[in-house]
Amino acid sequence: MDAGAARLQGPAMDQIIPKAGFAAPDPDACASMKDVRAGVDEIDRLLVALIARRQGYMDAAARIKETRAAVRDEARIAQVLANVRVEADKHGLSWSIAEPVWREMMERCIAYEFTIWDGLRRRTAQSG
Repeated sequence: MDAGAARLQGPAMDQIIPKAGFAAPDPDACASMKDVRAGVDEIDRLLVALIARRQGYMDAAARIKETRAAVRDEARIAQVLANVRVEADKHGLSWSIAEPVWREMMERCIAYEFTIWDGLRRRTAQSG
C-alpha cells in the first residue's frame, strides 16, 4: 500500500485517543503550569492526528467529486457548523472558540481539496 492509501485509511481511533484515557492530568486536577502545558501538548498531538485523518477525507472527496464546482458545498458547510454546535454545547466548548476554528479549518480544507482536485485531473489529462 502506498503512503497516500495508508493516510486515507488513517490510524485506528484507539491509536489517536488512547483507550486508557489521557496521560496528562484533568484540567481541574492541574496543580502547576507544568501540568497545564502537559495537557495542552497532549491535546495538540491528538488534534494533529485527527486533523490529518480529516485531511485524508479531503483527498477522498477530491478523488470522488466529479466536478470542480462540487468542491465547495455551502449546504455541507452549514451542516458541519450545525453538527459542531451541537457537539460544542454537549461538551461545554464555547461557540466563540469552536465556530471560528471550524470555519477556518473548513476554508483551508476546501482550498486544499481544490488543489488536490485540480492535480488529479491534470495528471489524468496528461496521461490520457
